[in-house]
Amino acid sequence: MSLKDKEKWNRKYDSQEYVNGKGPSGWLEDNVDLLSSSGKALDLAGGEGRNSVYAAGRGYQVTCMDISENGLQKAEALAKEKNTTITTLLADLNKNSLPENEYDLVMCFNFLDRNLFSGIRKTIKPGGLLVYETFTMDYLKYSTFKKEWVLEVNELLRTFSDFRVLRYREVDEDPRAFASLLAQKPY
Repeated sequence: MSLKDKEKWNRKYDSQEYVNGKGPSGWLEDNVDLLSSSGKALDLAGGEGRNSVYAAGRGYQVTCMDISENGLQKAEALAKEKNTTITTLLADLNKNSLPENEYDLVMCFNFLDRNLFSGIRKTIKPGGLLVYETFTMDYLKYSTFKKEWVLEVNELLRTFSDFRVLRYREVDEDPRAFASLLAQKPY
């Protein structure tokens, strides 16, 4: 990401309101039954930390990684408000590599950079989980998003075909269209 991207996200998160609210993604909450109650978790492009805080409340040691200082400050404030702890990491995901076999859970919501797929695959421990949800091509009917920021049909399934898919869906409901994946890295 560039300095321009960093400035964009800092502007987006520069308010008292939480852009996506303080509660977790519905996909994460709906699939909590498949998550363990402990381990290390990484929230990629975690923004204001709503999913990080939720996972921390479930017992995970969470690192919320984002390019926005403003987002991470709000993530820390939300964790304090919810009486839990997260670690925040200011990082450009395009310039920072992910450690191998580090995390039991990796989460990524509303963010797509295909160059990260290899790093995501490597950073999840064997048996660990990936929870991923982001926009699909159908979203372009409702938004002026750039085409490179949206998934092709079944792209998450193809990209993580070596993982055991536990749950998957693609949804097109005006004004959103997205794909959601919950998958386990092989042992």
